[in-house]
Amino acid sequence: MEAKQKSRKSCALLQHSFKKSLKVFLKETGLHGLKFVGDSELNIWERQASVVGLSRILLLRTNCRSFFLIAFVAALAMTCQLISNIYAKWVSTPVIIGISPHATSIRKVPFPAVTVCNMNQFQRSKVLQYREGSPEYDVMKVLCNPRSERVYHSTEADNRAWDTTVNSSNTLKITDFVKNHSQPCHQMLRYCRFNGHVAPCAEIFRLILTDEGLCCVFNFLPAHFIYKSHQVESMSDIEALGYQPVPWNPEAGYPAKLPKHHYPLPGAGTGITMGFTLVLDAQLSEYYCSSTNGPGFKVLFHNPITTPNVKEEGLVLGIGYETNFRLAVSMSEAVPALRSISRQDRQCVFNDEKELLYHRVYTHNYCERECIAQYLYQACTCIPHNYPLIYKNASVCGVKDTECIHQANLPENEHRSDRCRKECLPSCFDLTYTADSLYFPLAKRDFKLANRVVASMNKSYLLDNIAVMHLYYRESAYYGSIKNVYIGFTEFLSNIGGVMGLFMGFSVISIAEMLYFLVLKPLSELIAWKYGSKKLPRIERTPSKQQLNQDNLVWHTRELYPKGMSSNKMQPRGKNAKILLVKDKYKY
Repeated sequence: MEAKQKSRKSCALLQHSFKKSLKVFLKETGLHGLKFVGDSELNIWERQASVVGLSRILLLRTNCRSFFLIAFVAALAMTCQLISNIYAKWVSTPVIIGISPHATSIRKVPFPAVTVCNMNQFQRSKVLQYREGSPEYDVMKVLCNPRSERVYHSTEADNRAWDTTVNSSNTLKITDFVKNHSQPCHQMLRYCRFNGHVAPCAEIFRLILTDEGLCCVFNFLPAHFIYKSHQVESMSDIEALGYQPVPWNPEAGYPAKLPKHHYPLPGAGTGITMGFTLVLDAQLSEYYCSSTNGPGFKVLFHNPITTPNVKEEGLVLGIGYETNFRLAVSMSEAVPALRSISRQDRQCVFNDEKELLYHRVYTHNYCERECIAQYLYQACTCIPHNYPLIYKNASVCGVKDTECIHQANLPENEHRSDRCRKECLPSCFDLTYTADSLYFPLAKRDFKLANRVVASMNKSYLLDNIAVMHLYYRESAYYGSIKNVYIGFTEFLSNIGGVMGLFMGFSVISIAEMLYFLVLKPLSELIAWKYGSKKLPRIERTPSKQQLNQDNLVWHTRELYPKGMSSNKMQPRGKNAKILLVKDKYKY
């Protein structure tokens, strides 16, 4: 019982202290309108008090305070609406992509890696010895795409379709067969020139196994800069290039200290003279089966850390033509402040935010390829040769696994890897190259040509086997795109502060006022009572405003008794009656 009584006293004291502090807060606050709401003496009709009654005056005062209260509530509602609009814009559009204000020289980024593939899958002279039923013949059936293509045979004029059945006990590795039976780089590349200097093609190109078979790549980083420690099955050993390879990626760029001859190589200038020139030999007489419907080459320009996807992205290079590719650089960057935004909101990933199983550097393409490799491994317990070997103990798919891989790659089964691929967001930093092409036929008649290697060839062989390619920058600098925070926390706070200051006069000090008067002051009085004198202070009932106005209101005698009054009327009629009379200067 005593505890309940003490609790009631505490609540009464807290309530009384809160009301008292609220009145002081309303009078002293800087918020627009509240000081008028808390002013009990407010009366904008004071000069008319002599001609109106007491109830009319009180009503006018109440209406005046209500007016400011309604105005404050309306301003508060408008402020909340505008703040919700600002917040919705902040959440829905966290990132803005704009053009970088500074131009970047082409010497600050690597020249694109160039991957060249002959559409011929195997050299005819190396595979004619294999007969149907042999393990090598099964490999040729798989790589020559028997489901949709017919294979060229000089001994079979009808180009009959191959049987799709293969020996399930075939243990021959597809990678080894392709490396030993495809056209090597030294036979494909007849002439190379880069940055105005003729270079031995065998020193600047190396072999790479892609989805288009064995290809040759230039300016591609060594495997230990791109892949993790376990052995790379689809890459040949790196040859000594005479240049020191350095780590590069779109986010970090080149290291601060570079050796004199570093790799990957940057471009030296613009135009064909300072570009990259190749003379390619298709060796049409060695064609056995083509990955397309005719002879020729596929070429792909990509950044030096990206594995080429030649089949889907490669450009066709026709035989008997000289083709000029004019390069344009596209660089995507992001400001560090973007890290404060979640990945799903900013829709990009920094290099150190997501670790891949097989690759050292994060790219959107690498992430998706690893997801597909995981799915294929679960479906067929092996990984195809053109996908990353994400597990150390995983085996590379052979001929016997061809049917399983084909079934797993059907469109109706692709959704099984969608869950993993949804987590593969684009990189916040990326470097891509686009090219537009111009081509014209090579010379059919005898006259002097610009390239001595081309000029020395037989015109018939030239038109049937040779392709000339020029790759060069069209501009010496480029403007990249940059991802930035659309509305940062500072801007967000400024917008909210501007709205609240305009409509309500709100500031940070207003928060301190509310905290002090409405929380700290009542609590401090309660604590002082509990742990101080232990005596409940006297809580006087605050008289109503009407009583205050009745007690303090002064009436002139002439207004009360315009015709005068007698001494009998001056006597009080009741015990508690009280009439305030003030002598007037008027004479009766």
